[in-house]
Amino acid sequence: MALPSTAPGRALLGARTALGVSTLLAPRLAGKAFFLDPEANPQLPVLGRMWGIRNLSLAAGMYGASGPSRAAWWRLQVVVDALDFAVIVVEWRRGAVPGPAAGLMAGTALLATALGAASAGAEAS
Repeated sequence: MALPSTAPGRALLGARTALGVSTLLAPRLAGKAFFLDPEANPQLPVLGRMWGIRNLSLAAGMYGASGPSRAAWWRLQVVVDALDFAVIVVEWRRGAVPGPAAGLMAGTALLATALGAASAGAEAS
C-alpha cells in the first residue's frame, strides 16, 4: 500500500475518497450539492450510495494495489471517469439532466479524467 507519488494522484485519491464517503453517508445532501433534486427523485439516494461505494472501491484499489495490479487500477479509474463524462453529456443532450447539474458532474468527471491521466504513468510503477 502506498500513497500516490504525484500531486495529481494524491488530489484524485483524496477527492475520490471524500466524494465516496460523503455520497455514501449523505446521498441527499450530495445530490443537492450536484444540483439534483432528491425529493423529486426518491431513487436518487440509492444511486448516490452506489456511486459512493464505486468511488471508495476505486480509491481502495488505487491506494492498496501493488505491482502489475496497481497499473491496472490506475488505468481503470481513468476509463471509468471518461465514461462518466460521456454518459453525462449524452444524458444532458437527451434532456435527462439539467444544465447546471450536467455541467458540474461533467466538470467533475473531466477533472478526474485529467488528474488520472496525468498521474497514471507515474503511479503505475
